Amino acid sequence: MAPTLKVKFDAPPTSVSLHLDALGSNLALAPAGPNLFSAVVPAAALTTGLGAADVNRKFIGHLQVTTGAQVDQYNMFGDVLTAAVPPVTVHPVAAGIQRSDHLVNLRWPSLADDFATVFTQIGAITQSFFAHFDDEYDFVHLVFERSYPSNRGGFATRNDVQGIGLPVFDQNATYGSAGRLTGIVVFPIPTLYDGVSPSTFHEIGHRWMVQLGFPPLQAATPHWPISDLAEDIMGYSIVVNGQPEGGQFNYTLSPLGNGNYQLIASSQPKTFSDLAQYLMGMRPAAQVGSHFVFDNQAQPLVAGGTLAGPVTPVSVNDVIAHYGPRVPDAAHAQKCFRVATVLVTRDALATGDEMRLYDFFASRCAATAPAAYTDGFIHGTALPFSTVTGGAGCLDPRIKRHVLVDASRDGGVWWFPQAGPFLPGAPHQGKALADHLRSLGHSVVELPRPTVITPALLADFNLVIRVAGNGAYAAPEIAAYDAWVNAGGGLLLLAEHHPGDGLASHFGLTWKGITRGQRMLSTFAPHPITVGVGPLFYGAGSGLVAHPPSASVIGRLSAGTFLDLNDDAIKEPGEPAAPAGLGVMRVGKGKIVFCGDSNLWEQVPQPLTRNTLHWFASP
Repeated sequence: MAPTLKVKFDAPPTSVSLHLDALGSNLALAPAGPNLFSAVVPAAALTTGLGAADVNRKFIGHLQVTTGAQVDQYNMFGDVLTAAVPPVTVHPVAAGIQRSDHLVNLRWPSLADDFATVFTQIGAITQSFFAHFDDEYDFVHLVFERSYPSNRGGFATRNDVQGIGLPVFDQNATYGSAGRLTGIVVFPIPTLYDGVSPSTFHEIGHRWMVQLGFPPLQAATPHWPISDLAEDIMGYSIVVNGQPEGGQFNYTLSPLGNGNYQLIASSQPKTFSDLAQYLMGMRPAAQVGSHFVFDNQAQPLVAGGTLAGPVTPVSVNDVIAHYGPRVPDAAHAQKCFRVATVLVTRDALATGDEMRLYDFFASRCAATAPAAYTDGFIHGTALPFSTVTGGAGCLDPRIKRHVLVDASRDGGVWWFPQAGPFLPGAPHQGKALADHLRSLGHSVVELPRPTVITPALLADFNLVIRVAGNGAYAAPEIAAYDAWVNAGGGLLLLAEHHPGDGLASHFGLTWKGITRGQRMLSTFAPHPITVGVGPLFYGAGSGLVAHPPSASVIGRLSAGTFLDLNDDAIKEPGEPAAPAGLGVMRVGKGKIVFCGDSNLWEQVPQPLTRNTLHWFASP
């Protein structure tokens, strides 16, 4: 399909043409309105010579704009949708808003023609986004379908981190967030957006750095000065039109002695330096080495050339001396972040093909392996966010949760009255909860019995609801669960009265007996999950009799309830009253909510379910 190129100018040029690089010809753009020029670009100009290394982006050619005797030239790139891009399902949200798995498209009819004015509209745009989506995102990436000749940029919307050179502030109300949002990245040129690109990670990095206002670092903010630190993703500062912009320092420094270093050209994929990882909360101060900055910052950078000393050493201790230690430190800092990518269109909602392509680019935030990428004329290999942060960080670009109901060991609670084959669309006890989650926009997969749990199966899900009751897990299945939770998964562990719950035991949880008497979960400890939660009927669940120190009990049954340990329906000595029935624990980067009854979760909608979803989505 041949695309139409439209270019609008502040003042009418004399002529506009596009040199088609792949075809070796010129295409004249015709007037199409006030200061507007247009032409249909042959599809061959984008598809000729397109290869895998181009990652669905192709250099079209140079836009040549003649105004009197002056000729200006602009590089033009285009998007190309290929069969390699996975299909997506587009869901309507509201008038002018739609979404797919990793992308929200928001139509903004009053989007300005100049980017300076567009920047003043960002607050209203993000307020509109948060009016339709929960406040569960740490970063919002705004990608504008209309291309503006401006540089991308990232900034913090709030800062509560001490010791990184930034003051404490909170501007989230301006952007529609009730408190979760921490940064926004703006992409005025859509063809320069890719979730796995080092440039995207660079702009995310601006949430924390570089704002170190002391010698020898202060002159280069918000990037590094010419130094060994400049080799990382944040690069070094170059001045463009009076403003500091990030330049790529594509060299390694080889010592020559006497403070002099040779510049060795390098195309190695970039990561964040150890000092950058410290500022981000990914690395403790004790694991940060020493660095150096060249005193002469005006030296040219030439491959094979020499950067002359002297150099000034700089260390994490200098940062701490000026700003104090980082609070929270690396042991307590947030490391996994949710990202909402919003494609902003003006004249209409994005087409299905546009949603498909930009969903693909947004999904690449969560890449787990090195990936080819392009950034204008740059072709290279990008490392995943986890790798560039030293194995500590992760990004989740999914707009809604992917929920797996592991009813593969269901003893008749979830699938009742079905006996197999198990059909999610047919009546069953768990259908109320599954359908409620679907009504909130989450995708839900219900596993029949028997199903083997594998790492590959769990990898696509944020949240797993495990329903027990019949059958044991093999050791590899428990290992898959352990790795998935530790990597950041959220597990709602519903135990029931199942005597051999190996998965619960693996996490140090022991459930016994059957609850008798009033059977009301009614006493709650203060916790985000229990806010507004009233008494809930507990059914024939079990009670918690042992848990690890890292777990907290947040819900107990009423005093009129006891735990029948020998199943004789008689309260006997040693059978506890008011047993524990609800609790939480953190495991690695993940979380577990555990409960001894499945049926109470079928009482939807209710605050417990809502709060639990929010807690799983919180840092």
